[in-house]
Amino acid sequence: MWYFAYGSNMSRTQMGQRCPGHGRGQRAKLEGFRLAFDRYSKGRGGGHVADIVESPADYVWGALWEVEQRHIEALDGFEGVAKGVYQRIDVELSASEGTAIAIAYQVCEPGEEGPPSSAYLALLLEGAVEFDFPAEYQRLLAALAEEK
Repeated sequence: MWYFAYGSNMSRTQMGQRCPGHGRGQRAKLEGFRLAFDRYSKGRGGGHVADIVESPADYVWGALWEVEQRHIEALDGFEGVAKGVYQRIDVELSASEGTAIAIAYQVCEPGEEGPPSSAYLALLLEGAVEFDFPAEYQRLLAALAEEK
């Protein structure tokens, strides 16, 4: 099964810690959504964390990870599914190896948008570089750091 990460789980380091033994990863694009930072997180250095919000004209780049059921269960815990923080949704993506159906996590009750913490943003930028996202998208993420 596939998992689409658009936030800190794009980082190979973090994904390896959260889901040891996960499968390969590849770059993927989710159309019809935009990246938003609409959930405040004390656990992420006091900044906002990523979400995907439906937006027909936009897209989000991310990492598409091959995972097993045990990894999804672990991710559910990290994403606070049982607490109603994030919910799992199915998404259709364009990936390096063709199209794919994957699960992604979406904030259950989005709030006001705000800036991510520097440490959280560093993980997003790390993933963007590791998966060689288009320069334009990397600049968009880097601009968030400059706004802080």
